This record gives sequence, C-alpha cells and structure tokens, in this order.
Amino acid sequence: MKRLCIFLFALLFILPEGMGQRKKVGLVLSGGGAKGVAHIGVLKVLEEAGIPIDYISGTSMGAIIGGLYAVGYDAKTLDSLVRVQDWTSLLSDKVSRNYLPFYKKRSTEKYLFSLAFSGRDGFKLPAGFVEGNSIYNLFSDLTVGYHDSISFRDLPIPFACVAANMVDGSEVVMDSGVLPLAMRASMAIPGAFEPVYLDSMLLVDGGISNNFPVDVAKDMGAEITIGVDLSTGLKDVEGLDNITGMVNQLVAFMGMQNYQKNKESVDLYLNPGLQGYSAASFTYEAIDTMILRGERIARANWDKIMALKEELGLEDEQPVSPSKLAVMEKDTLQIGEVAIQGMRDKDKRWLQRRLHIRENAPLTKAKLNESLTSLYGTGAFTSVNYSLTGSDPYKLTLDVREKPGSSLSFGFRFDSEEMASILLNLTFSHRSLRGSTVSLTGRLNKNPYVQLDYSFGTAFLHRVGVSYLYRYNDFNLYRKGKRFDNLIFNYHRGEINVSDVNLRNFNFLAGLRYEYFDLKSNFYNTDYNIDENASYGFISYFVSTSFESFDRRYYPNKGLSFRAEYALHTDNFATYNNDVPFSSLMFDFQPVVRLTNRIYLLPALYGRILIGNNVALPYMNLMGGEVFGRYMNQQLPFYGVHNMEIFDNSLIVVRLSARQRLWRRHYLTISGNYAKQSGNFFDILKGGDILGGGLTYAYNSLIGPISLTFDGSNWTRSGIGVYFNMGFYF
Repeated sequence: MKRLCIFLFALLFILPEGMGQRKKVGLVLSGGGAKGVAHIGVLKVLEEAGIPIDYISGTSMGAIIGGLYAVGYDAKTLDSLVRVQDWTSLLSDKVSRNYLPFYKKRSTEKYLFSLAFSGRDGFKLPAGFVEGNSIYNLFSDLTVGYHDSISFRDLPIPFACVAANMVDGSEVVMDSGVLPLAMRASMAIPGAFEPVYLDSMLLVDGGISNNFPVDVAKDMGAEITIGVDLSTGLKDVEGLDNITGMVNQLVAFMGMQNYQKNKESVDLYLNPGLQGYSAASFTYEAIDTMILRGERIARANWDKIMALKEELGLEDEQPVSPSKLAVMEKDTLQIGEVAIQGMRDKDKRWLQRRLHIRENAPLTKAKLNESLTSLYGTGAFTSVNYSLTGSDPYKLTLDVREKPGSSLSFGFRFDSEEMASILLNLTFSHRSLRGSTVSLTGRLNKNPYVQLDYSFGTAFLHRVGVSYLYRYNDFNLYRKGKRFDNLIFNYHRGEINVSDVNLRNFNFLAGLRYEYFDLKSNFYNTDYNIDENASYGFISYFVSTSFESFDRRYYPNKGLSFRAEYALHTDNFATYNNDVPFSSLMFDFQPVVRLTNRIYLLPALYGRILIGNNVALPYMNLMGGEVFGRYMNQQLPFYGVHNMEIFDNSLIVVRLSARQRLWRRHYLTISGNYAKQSGNFFDILKGGDILGGGLTYAYNSLIGPISLTFDGSNWTRSGIGVYFNMGFYF
C-alpha cells in the first residue's frame, strides 16, 4: 500500500512534464536581405495550419521578421509593413527634401560626394557606407513598449538573434538587451552599414558566423525546428560581377561550416527558391513575388506541416497569435522626462526648445519622427535615435552623435557648352548645428570662380553671412542666333546678408551687395552702346524670398517653387550717375501638376523687369540656354534661344512642359515657351512674340541628370540646336 501511494504521488508530477505537454516548436529564419520578405509567406501558411511557435531564432532580415513576429505582429500585418516602406530611403538614410533646411537643399544637391573631417582626427572614412539611422528608428517605432533592456525570453514568443563580433570574429547570440538595437546589430552588413558598438564588441551581420541558426533555437529549448532558408547556393562567375554578389559570396563562405551542420539538423526544411533575386531586391514587384514564393513553398510542404501538427497532438487546436502591447497601437504617448545623450548640457536645453518636445506632455509618434528627421536633416549628426522606457508616462531619451562640422565636397559636370566643369568646396566649422562656418568654393572651367563665405548662426534660426566672389568671365554674346560680341571681364562681388532659416521650405534674405566689373573688353559692343569705361562699381540693396517644396530637385513629382528678388542699384549708396538709382525685379514660379503616375505637367512663369531710365549695361536683361544664371546672374533660360542674348528692360516668359517617365529613371520631356519683351513694362503686351520649344531625353543617374535636348525658335531661325549635359547643375 505504501509503495502504491509513492507511485501515484510521483505520477502526479511526471505526467504534466512528460505526457501532459507537447513538444516545443522553434522557428528558424535565415538572413538574405530583401529576400527575407519570403519569411512572411511561410508565416501565413503556418498560421493557417495552426502550428504554434514557441521559440524564434533569426539572422539579419530573419532577425527583423522574427523579432517583430515575437512581439505580436502577425503575418498579415508584416505583409502590409514591408510593402509600404520606402526601402531606398530607409537603407540609404536619405532624408526627404521636405525635412531638409532650405540652405541644405541649395548647397548639397550639386556635389557628387562629401567627406566630413575634424581638426583633431582629420579625414576618417566611416566604418559603414550607411549609418543605419533610419532603419533603427523604424525598429524603435515598431517596438514601442520593448525599449527597456530585457530578456528576450520574456517576449510573447521567446526570441534570439545572431550577430558577429568583428573584434574577435566570435558568434554573438543576442537573447537580451534592447530589442531594436539587437535587430539592428544582426543586419549590419559589413562595409554597407555602420557596426553596432555594444560594450567592448563591434557587432555586424550574423550571417558571417551563423546565417541559419537552427542550433540557437535548439539551445533555447526547441524540440522540433522549422527552418526557412533563403540561400540560393554559391554564385558562379556571372554572379560575381558586382560588389553585392562578391559580398554575399564572401559571407556564404565564412558561415559555410555552421550552415551545413544546421541544415542537416533541422526537422522541416523550407527553401522558397529565390534565384534571380538579391539582397537588394526591394522593388514592389520583387517583394510581392518573394512573399508569394514563401507561401508556395510552405503549401508545397502542407502534408509535412500537417504531420508535424499531428505529432504535436494539435489536430483541432488553433494557437492564439501573440497580441501587441496596447502602447504599440497608440498614436499619442504621454511623455514624462526628456533626456538627451551625446551633447553638452547647455546645448541639450537649447536643442530641446528647438525641437518643441516638452516634458510631462503628450507627444504623437508623427511629431516625434518629424522632429528627429528634421534634426538629422541638418547634417549636424551622424545618428539621431530615440527610446521610450519605463511605463506611462514614458521617459524619452534622444541619443545623438554629432558629426564633424568640416567637409570636403566634389562636383563634376560635362556639357556641350562649357565642356568639363569641376566644383570643389572646403568648409570649416567647429560645430555644424550652431556657431560660425567658413566655406571656400571654387569652380574650374572656362569661366572659373572662387567664393569665400563666412556665416554665423544656427540651423534653426537666423544666420548672418559675409561673402566675397571673384569670377573670370569670357563668353560670347549673340543676336538673333548669330555671334556678334565677346565679353571678357573680371567680376568681384562682396556681400553681407541676414537670412531666416527657421522654416524648411522657405527662406528670406536681405542685405547689401557691392559689385565691381573690371572690363577687359567693351561691354556690349557693335549694335549696342559702345562703352569705353574701364570698370563699373555698384552698391545694391537687395531682398529676396524663396519657397520650394519639390520632393526632389531633378524631375520632381510634386511641390512648387517660387522665388523673387528686388534690388536697388546705386554707385554711391544713394544715386546712380548723380541721378535716381535704378532697380531690378526678378521672379520665377514653377509648380508640378500630376496627370497620371507617369505623366506630369510643368508650367512656369518667370521674368525680369528693370525700373528706371538710366540702367547700367551690366544689368541688362539676358536670355538663352537651359539654365538660370549660367554666365550672368540675370540670365533667363529659353528653349530655342541656344545662346545668351540681350533683351529689353521688361522680359516675361511663360513655359509649359509635359514630362513622361518612360522607365524608372528615364524621362521624355516636350517643352514650349513664349516670351514678351518691351522697354516699358506697361507696353509689354505690344512687344513681339518669341516662340520656342524643345524635346529632351534624360536619364536621372547617380552622378546627376544625363540629358540631350533638341530645340528651336522663331527668334534665332538658325535651325535646330543641340545641347548635351551630364551631371548636377552648378
């Protein structure tokens, strides 16, 4: 009797742990970059089949999908998430132009590259081509409520991901810490993304050491493993003709031993067969196909999945998907304390006021992201990240890393008019966000210039600037399409101005300008006034305003641009030639009108009006070519007037272009323009009609627009003009 009681007592404890519990299932998701979206298709089928997931291990993109699934994002939600992302911007840290300060739009969109440097360290190449700021903030957005340092075993589904330590080459299994940081570390492809610095480790993509971490899932407690492997095998010679293929092959070789062992030990092996796709295949069509292939491979193994379900003893049981925390669904969060890491104390207080983030106040996620993006868009920081820790109200911590304020920039352009042009800029600044900046810019071509600028202020408020420009000018002047003069002169310009940079799309500038024309030949000879003066000197008061909301500078899809400048010109601060001064008004308005997804209308209205009876020759109206201000600041473009020509005191142009996107970066544009000119603005409608048009094919390349234009007009009557350009305009 005593032995029977002992047996029954023991049985009560043995049954729940042995016979009463099913086997634990581990899901293993491999790395593969963009190919990782195929994991979502597999998850859809596993959910449909009712297979419970007890543990998840993943590497790189598998860590991202796995981490999000572990905190409650089901397959349907993940499908929507990957389709709506702008992957090009996310993976390049590109900031939308809408969030760039106005001066950044104008100063950075003409250089091929820029290298930052500091006075202490000099030039220092980054550890990764991309910082990974945008993708890390996306992970933070999606995991609000899990920003504290925690054990990943406490997530709705226990989770672990794999990274590699570049210091000693060891594999690092991340099963605790800050979840978005762990996901970011696991996908840091060496050379492409900045590594994650954690304690004494330098963490990069786990694919180097363990791209298919079946062993990690088993160590967590998985007794049955389902593995989704995105490998497409080693590449042949044809697949190694680009840097992406070379990096992928190198990663595959480094983790080959672990990969083979894990592949042999997995219980249910699924490979969606993604030949033809790469880690960079983030187009909408590719994502759609790869998700579908993940779903197809799972359905092709439906019998094996059902057998697994039977082995688990869950024929009729449907697992409950993990639910997201309520805070992850909220658009508005209650913020308590706000802390800023990575800056001096006095700068922290100043920055917090500029960002309009208050303590003990509600804050929407949209406003938080807008503030962080605007701050990152100043170019003053290599990273701007955040975390929300604790519970309602949450502690908001902004983690910033300041970028060296000094930089060296290089630009290049080739066109059929000036041939090769090189633009160099050297900027010295102790700190980018606030303080003084000295900039030296030089252009090398037929009409070279050098410009020295000094400014003081902040990236959010007003700036005071002083500049000096010297430009050598040697260009031809045309009349009715025929060359009749050559102008050679040295141009000096000194300027002091105040600008308002508080608004992203708007800029206001006012100041005093001195211009000196040192003539080497007569100004506007032959049929125009012969002027034997050796030089001209002018003192001008000016004010200008600009608004620009294009989503991109070249080939925009939305937005508009408006700018206007008024200047009063004197030779002694008050008069010109002992008479009343003359003035100039220039304006330019260009909106974008979308007709279809590929066809856009680009209307434009621009012109320049000279006011006064005693206008100096260097300020006469000029028109011709495709680019504003190519040779002289007042030069207006016009399709059909191939070269620069002189026009009357009042000149108004209306232009209408229709642009069609042929392929992703290829454009065909047909343009027509119509101009009126007159000596008096009020008689401009009586002036002659100037009609012209052009046809342009363009490719928007990484080095700038590559375009070929054919144009003609009733003004020149010199046949069809041809203009070729390669590179950014400057």
